[in-house]
Amino acid sequence: MKEKYYFDVFPELTSERLLLREIRLSEANHMIEITVYDGHQAENSRDVIRILSQIALDYLNGDGITWGLYLKSTGEFIGNCCFCRGYQHNIAEIGYVLKPDFRGYGYMTEAVKTVTRFGLQDMKVTQVCAYTELENHASQSVLLKAGYVKTTHDEDTYKFISP
Repeated sequence: MKEKYYFDVFPELTSERLLLREIRLSEANHMIEITVYDGHQAENSRDVIRILSQIALDYLNGDGITWGLYLKSTGEFIGNCCFCRGYQHNIAEIGYVLKPDFRGYGYMTEAVKTVTRFGLQDMKVTQVCAYTELENHASQSVLLKAGYVKTTHDEDTYKFISP
């Protein structure tokens, strides 16, 4: 049972409209509004760099991987999609965030499908799961459109599993 994932080269993924690649520290000032780590929201570029450094450490330790989402047409950074919190029992937990101006266009569904496929086919995880707050209907819609199935919930969250 794999609990860590290492890559010799950061895997770049593509979809119809997106390039998913490693985020560069030089891009920190373009992502302040959507950068969060363990519940802590970035307030400035310095916070983003600190969070990106933690994300890079998670990657180097084999405990997660975060792709920046970039429009193929312009190269603009629009969000991120990741596997986070390690891979207990060979299950990857997916997380994602999109800049507000790019919501509602199907970009995140496209990214979730791409990252899920990579996890299942290339990383050989046995399952990808996601958790949403009960009121986060937009995220639930993304997961359902990406083929996930709602399985359980507790008093605060719903759980979704990959197809």
